Amino acid sequence: MTATCHIVCAGPKNETNTLCICLSRPDDFLIAVDGGFAYCLEAGIEPGLFVGDLDSLASELAARIECERIELPCVKDDTDTLYACKEGLARGYDNFVLHCALGGDVGHELANMQTLAFLYSHGARGELRGDTQRVHLVTPQDGLRAFHAPQDTRVSVLAFGGDAFGVTERGLTWELEDAALSNAVPLGVSNRNRAETFEIGVREGMLLVVVG
Repeated sequence: MTATCHIVCAGPKNETNTLCICLSRPDDFLIAVDGGFAYCLEAGIEPGLFVGDLDSLASELAARIECERIELPCVKDDTDTLYACKEGLARGYDNFVLHCALGGDVGHELANMQTLAFLYSHGARGELRGDTQRVHLVTPQDGLRAFHAPQDTRVSVLAFGGDAFGVTERGLTWELEDAALSNAVPLGVSNRNRAETFEIGVREGMLLVVVG
């Protein structure tokens, strides 16, 4: 499926215009996760599905949920966001954008990064978005993956889930070719792109690429 499943989380809020632009395609699907429903209301966007345990959404706003609704228990194994991703997968989506997924609580931010690995393990690709940053997971299946950002944007490339081998970084101030990155050494933090388009790949392991 080429359409995108957009998930609006309850982290620090993006600019609402960003949400409107991203959700302009009619075949995209929007899931509001708990407090993320308030952001959808503010942006004037009607989600197709609400998922959450209502621990970050005021009761008067919860009463305004008119879309399909999956109310979760507060005591559970999955985060609300992970459950929403599972629901998107079940509906046939293999491309996910998680909005308002960065910043705020560090535990939830790290959990969202792990959720990218969960999506990859189920044949899907995901991206985390915050106010100014984007987080991507790069795997061997991506080949040499192209990214786009204004010149001199900060780019951090970190091994994720173990050491990474055959790392290539082209178009950055400090480039790598068939290098190894340790999961225990943050060597790739705070690089910069020399051109608007740059490329990153890995032969073995996984990389987190933070742009912005």
